[in-house]
Amino acid sequence: MRVGVVGCGGMGRHHLSVLKGLPNFEIAAVCDISPKAAQNAAESFQTKPYADAGDMCDSESLDLVAVATQTRGHLEPSLAALTRGVSVLCEKPIAIDLAEADAMVEAAEKSGAKLAVHQQNHVHPGILKGLELVESGAVGEVIVVRGRNKGGRKSGNEFMEMGTHIADMMMRFGGEPRWCAGVVMYENRLAQPQDVMEAKEMSPRDRDSGLVLGSRAAADYEFDNGILGEIRFTDYAKTNNHNYGVDILGSTGQLAVRTSGDLSESLWRLPRAMEGRPSELSSWERIDLPNPRNPIETMYLEYAKALERGSDPPCDGVRGRWALEMIMAIYASHMEEGRRVPMPLKDRRHPLEKWRSTQ
Repeated sequence: MRVGVVGCGGMGRHHLSVLKGLPNFEIAAVCDISPKAAQNAAESFQTKPYADAGDMCDSESLDLVAVATQTRGHLEPSLAALTRGVSVLCEKPIAIDLAEADAMVEAAEKSGAKLAVHQQNHVHPGILKGLELVESGAVGEVIVVRGRNKGGRKSGNEFMEMGTHIADMMMRFGGEPRWCAGVVMYENRLAQPQDVMEAKEMSPRDRDSGLVLGSRAAADYEFDNGILGEIRFTDYAKTNNHNYGVDILGSTGQLAVRTSGDLSESLWRLPRAMEGRPSELSSWERIDLPNPRNPIETMYLEYAKALERGSDPPCDGVRGRWALEMIMAIYASHMEEGRRVPMPLKDRRHPLEKWRSTQ
């Protein structure tokens, strides 16, 4: 499989390093708006540099383009590839807003190319084994799916940087969301239109992921079959990777999936419906995962299988768009004083764009 990688910064080089170690993959070209970054990556990975994604697709016979730019840069190279019939694996979140996400999904549908979003936890071994256990009845009827954040960021930045990962993991166990009710806090009060800012303004060292709002947030959802979802974004100063993942609360048991760190420590089961006293938490059982694979490698390998078979890749464009929509719906509900907003959202513009205009 011949792959072109767009974006030669830290994330792009991470993709390149993974691809270099995979059998039956060839790094055919790299692309970056910075000629120096493209040239350096090309020299490091013995390939050709380009400054424009369209030129790269026109000049190289590519099977797949990996878009590893910051979020604001996802749309243009994705459309350049998709409109030329080249499949795309785009970094998360899929786009700055739902209008851009819609354009990417529509381009894929029109050309027949595949589109997937690199929510690698979609194929995390702990998630996959957790799904097997749920299907086998290990926790009974699923009642609640709880998303868990890492902290280390204000909620506005974490929405876009980690929130869609959490949303995708929640949907793995809950299905598609039907509504959202959310609230966003800023400086210990309800966030207001004047608090809307750019992600780089909220955190200059973070990525450019568009408009953001708030330091803390909470949201509730309903998924398919009446399954409830809940998530809390807390602005703890330090990141705690061990908190990151999802909990699945069932009628007869629970699962805890943690998707950062040691893969062997990623899945736990509690053989009862409620946790009880803190002293009883020691009864959580670690679930062994035989021969777990790095989920980033799995994304590429499963994408290759999907292209060969003509099937949907993991976390296809529609699913990746839903993950972003779960985040946008928190803002939309907050703007409606926390009322439940039906999903999908009718207005595809960024909720904060129109809210900011009311100042």
